[in-house]
Amino acid sequence: MNVGTHVNDDCVTEFNKLKLGKQYRYLTFKLNTDTNQIVVDQIGARDSTYAEFVSHLQNESRYAVYDYQAQTDDVPPRQVEKLVFIFWSPDANQPVKQKMSYAAGKEALKKKLNGLSKEMQANDPSEVEEAEMRKLVLN
Repeated sequence: MNVGTHVNDDCVTEFNKLKLGKQYRYLTFKLNTDTNQIVVDQIGARDSTYAEFVSHLQNESRYAVYDYQAQTDDVPPRQVEKLVFIFWSPDANQPVKQKMSYAAGKEALKKKLNGLSKEMQANDPSEVEEAEMRKLVLN
């Protein structure tokens, strides 16, 4: 953990609204380098699609939690819902120091967000395609 990285209390508050209140589909978080705090970046409405979420990922690192739902291929099919922690760290156009700061802050945020089911790390848009998320959630 990065010694100077702190998680803003709003991160936990909004996460609990997603997890317990089912008010959101996803949250993204960013590292505020001025205050060295992880803060809420974007909130996705409950009716947001996975494609909308992916379109919001920037050319800069982000943390995210997505409440993903899928149906199994079982007979009869069953509904599966998982809270997935995503560490988005694109390879291109990002200073090494920034990537290292995000990597160091990841565990601090995860410790505060109780109830995560799965984790995904992605460095390329192909790694956050919906087929990859579905495979992760159903395995």
